[in-house]
Parts: sequence; structure tokens; C-alpha cells
Amino acid sequence: MKISNLFLALTVATAFLMTSCRKDLATDTNLQQQDQALNASVKDGQKTIIFGGGYDKAGAQEDAHVYSKPDWANGNFSAFEDFLTSSWTYQGTPGTARQFLKFNGLSSLPSGTVITSATLTLTGISSSAAAPQGNSYYPGSPYNSFGTNPAWIKRVTGPWTASTITWNNQPTTTTTNAAPIAPSTSQWNYSVTVNVTALVQDIINSGQNYGFSLQLQTEAYYRSLIFTGPRNADVSKRPKLIVTYEI
Repeated sequence: MKISNLFLALTVATAFLMTSCRKDLATDTNLQQQDQALNASVKDGQKTIIFGGGYDKAGAQEDAHVYSKPDWANGNFSAFEDFLTSSWTYQGTPGTARQFLKFNGLSSLPSGTVITSATLTLTGISSSAAAPQGNSYYPGSPYNSFGTNPAWIKRVTGPWTASTITWNNQPTTTTTNAAPIAPSTSQWNYSVTVNVTALVQDIINSGQNYGFSLQLQTEAYYRSLIFTGPRNADVSKRPKLIVTYEI
């Protein structure tokens, strides 16, 4: 009896220790780390991780756009679904919009990581409440005479948070290794895949992940460029970053 009781006690204790030490996916608070593991692949000494595009869970991204229009310059626009940059007039007053986006999971890549490839996919949108005119440049557009609408993806070099960023407190950006986006070719559903390898490497080298900014190359009206944002109901159309690095 003593031996059987001892065996039973050891069995219960072992089960308790195994249960208490296990990291339960359902209650894990580090969701971004979790999704990286689920959406990573390894091949030929390289690892590829997908951020965004429906692969990340809540808290995995931060985004907002800011406006220079004087009565909006201190406003926070972090609840909109659209992902856009524009220079337009609002009730006759000119204003420029810039978009900020950060994939928080990039911070998990260690210092010294060598990035072999990084692409940012932005999916076109079929309508926009924030910019009902759509993209400004395409065959037959009434805004073609104002010029084309190419944009930059720039690296952000200062801290910001989606809930507090405004035009007046927006962080600095750098033109170093800025990735170009070609002018739109249609009013709606214009999608792009942008090579941001150098930008992601710069983020890793700097040791600070402040994300990216979408800005027009010429911030003069009437120009606009619009994509699907991180809050779109169709998660597959949200911004997606694919990063491959050496391991």
C-alpha cells in the first residue's frame, strides 16, 4: 500500500508540474512571437517569416495616417480602414496625408541578422470613404493634369504610437534606401509589391523598429494613392511583409 500510494503521489505531482510548465497557446500573451513560429519556413539555411496579411493577431501591427490640414494637424486618425497618402483640398483648404505602419514582430529579429529579401505587399481597394476619388492617376482621370502620384516607402526614425500620432508630432523619416512605388494605373484595385530589403536591414542595423511611412514623392494636390489597410474585413488583403534572412 505504501508503495502504491507513493507511486500515485509521484504520478499526480509529475502531471501537475508538466501542466504548470506548459505554455498554452490559448492563453499565451505573446501573440506575435506565436504567429511567427506558425508562419515561418526554413530552406537552404534561410528562414522566411510572414508578418501581416491576416497572419498576425491583435497587437501585431500599428498604423495611422496624419493630415497637415490646419484644423486636423493635431487630430489622430488611427481608426480608419484605408491605407493612403494624398495631397488634396478639403473645403478649399489644402492638406497632405501620410501613412505610418509598424510590424511589431520585426523587433524579434536579433541584431546582426542578415536580410536576404523583404517585400511589402499593398493590395488595392475598390472604394474609399476617406478618399472617394480613389487613385488620382490613371487613363482618363480628371486629375492627370496635376501630375503623377508615385510614392515612397520610407523608414521611420523616431518613436510613435498609433493612438497618439498626429501631423504635428509625427516622427522623422529618412530618404536613405527609400523604396519607390510607381504611379497608379487604375482608379481602384491598384496593388503593388515593394522591395524593402534595404529598409528592413536598416531597421535591424539600427536596433530600433519604428516602422515605415507611405508618402507621396510630390506632396502637391491633386494626388492620391490608396490601398487596403490593416483593419479591412478581408484579412488576406491587409498589408503583408515577407522577410527572408540567413540563419
